Amino acid sequence: MQYHFKDFNGCLNQPFTLELNNSELNDSSTCPLKLISVDKHPGSAKTGDHEAFSVVFRGDSKLTLEQQIYRIKHDTLGDMELFIVPIGPDNKGMCYEAVFS
Repeated sequence: MQYHFKDFNGCLNQPFTLELNNSELNDSSTCPLKLISVDKHPGSAKTGDHEAFSVVFRGDSKLTLEQQIYRIKHDTLGDMELFIVPIGPDNKGMCYEAVFS
């Protein structure tokens, strides 16, 4: 599925759930995230109705996720697989970015 700026912008400050899978232990758990930022990339080339944008999620400060693809769930947007990158902590938790181009 192709996502758009408006899809995520409408979900700003809402909770998301990231699935953590540990295949070695045959265990799965979840990590709550909050969408804290949705930004357009105005200098990017626009293709049809698609614009480049990025989203930033905040998670627990006690857990730092590795850069990789994760399954993330949202009540409105549904299930998605996003490549997220840790961008560092803020004063409320650890932040992660996903870029759509």
